[in-house]
Amino acid sequence: MSWKAGLSRYLPCVRFFACPDSPSSRGVMTYYARNYDHLKILNPNLPLMIRTVENAMPAVTTELEWTIQDLLRFMIQTGRFRD
Repeated sequence: MSWKAGLSRYLPCVRFFACPDSPSSRGVMTYYARNYDHLKILNPNLPLMIRTVENAMPAVTTELEWTIQDLLRFMIQTGRFRD
């Protein structure tokens, strides 16, 4: 199974942000246009949203359901927790 087919198992939604006129947003806009249909076929219930706003920085975001305990556990395990 490809990573694209497993997106809906781990993510509640995927949001794309881009400026319709900015050259820096072309990558996000191109990726969304080329892959939207394929991603929706593999993940029919996963919301794939794009927001095009003037002067928006290109980004792809999602929501993660991490708790404080998850964050602390991660920081301790990776040695990023300092006194």
